[in-house]
Amino acid sequence: MLKSLQYQAGQLSDLLEKLQRMDASGFVHIYASVNSEQKLRSRVVVLNNGEVVYGGLKILSNQELARRIGVKLKHDWTDIAVGYAAQKLQDPSSYREILDQIVRIRVFKWEEIESCIHAQVVQVLEQTLPHPGKLHLDPTVQIDLSYGKDGHGLEWNKLIQDVVGRQQEWTALAPVIPSIEAIPQLSPGWRTVKDKLAQEHLHKWVDGERSLLEIAEQLDQDPLELGRTYREWVVSGWITFGQDVPITPVVSRVEEQRPVVLSVDDSPVVQLLIKRALGERYQVLFSSNAVEALSLMNTNPIALLLLDVTMPDIDGLEFCRTVRSIPKFKDLPIIMVTARDKFSDKLRGQIAGTTHYLTKPFEPQKLLEIVEKSISDRRQKIKNISYKFSFQ
Repeated sequence: MLKSLQYQAGQLSDLLEKLQRMDASGFVHIYASVNSEQKLRSRVVVLNNGEVVYGGLKILSNQELARRIGVKLKHDWTDIAVGYAAQKLQDPSSYREILDQIVRIRVFKWEEIESCIHAQVVQVLEQTLPHPGKLHLDPTVQIDLSYGKDGHGLEWNKLIQDVVGRQQEWTALAPVIPSIEAIPQLSPGWRTVKDKLAQEHLHKWVDGERSLLEIAEQLDQDPLELGRTYREWVVSGWITFGQDVPITPVVSRVEEQRPVVLSVDDSPVVQLLIKRALGERYQVLFSSNAVEALSLMNTNPIALLLLDVTMPDIDGLEFCRTVRSIPKFKDLPIIMVTARDKFSDKLRGQIAGTTHYLTKPFEPQKLLEIVEKSISDRRQKIKNISYKFSFQ
C-alpha cells in the first residue's frame, strides 16, 4: 500500500521520526520543493523495522550498492569481492548477506560501510529537511539492510547532529557561496589557471547553468567538499557566484522594515502565544527544528532568536552554542524560552550563550518587554561601535 503525505517546511523531520516510532519498513520517497518555481528535488530514504538504513538519489541493487561503497572507500578489489560474494548468496537480492560476505573476506569493514552510508543519508537530509514537499511511503518493497554484527540501523540523533554541523559550515561559506543552489560562473581569471585538473573541471562543469548541487550530483561528490574547493577558486578569481537560483523570500517587502524575530519551538501552542505577543511589532518567523532554523538564519536578517531547550532533533543549549560559534551571530540576542526553571538550568543557559532566560508559561507582555529591550540594547551597541570607529 502506498501512503502519501504533504508537509510544510520543517515538518519532514517530524514525519520521519513518526515513521521510525511506528517501526515502519519500506521506501520513503521524498519530493522537496526547493524554490518558488516548485522544482522538486527527489530523494529516497529506506527504513527497516523503524530504523533508517539508507538514503540517496535512488535505490540501488545490492551489487550496485556494494560497488558504490567500494568506490567511495577506494578499495581496489571491490569488483572481484562483489562477484565472489554474489555467488555465495542464498538470497540473490539480500543486501545484508552480500555485505556480510564481503566483510568476511576482509575487503570491507562494517564500520567503513556504515560510515559511508551515514554520510550519504546526512546529505539527503541536509538537502530536503528545510523545504516543504510531499512524502510517499511504499512498504511493499523492503530492504534487509543493517550494519555491524548486531544488525543495527543508523543513529537518528547522530544523523541530525551532523546535518546541523554541515549547516554551520554552509553558513560560514555564505559570504562567498550564497547557498547549495548557487550557480557558479567563470570569471575572466579562469584562463590563467595552470592546474590542468582544475582547468578541465572549470571548462567542463562551470557553464553558468548548473548549480553547485547539480555539479556535485553529476560528479558523485559531496557538495560541501565541492563548496570548499569553489570557495578557494572564488578567492583566486577563477569563478564567481553572482547569480544563483531564486530562493522563495521568507520576509515580505511590506514587513521587511520590522525587525525579524525567529522562534524555534516545536509546540504549536507556544508558537501561537509568541505570534500574538510579538506579531504587531515584529516580523516573526517560526521553526520547529535546528536544521530549518539555521537555514532561516542564513537567509533572513534575524534580529533576535527565541529558543526552546527541548527540541526534537538537537538540544537547545547545544544549538545555542552552535549559533554562538558562528562569527556573524556572536552578538545576536538569544532568549531561552523553556519550562525548565531550576537555577542549574539557567546557569547552563548562560554558559551556552543565552542573553536572557524566560520560563514557561510566560506573560505575553513580559516577553514583549524582554524582546524590545534586547533588540534595543543590540542596536545601541552597534551604534556605539560605529561611532567609535568613525573617530579612529
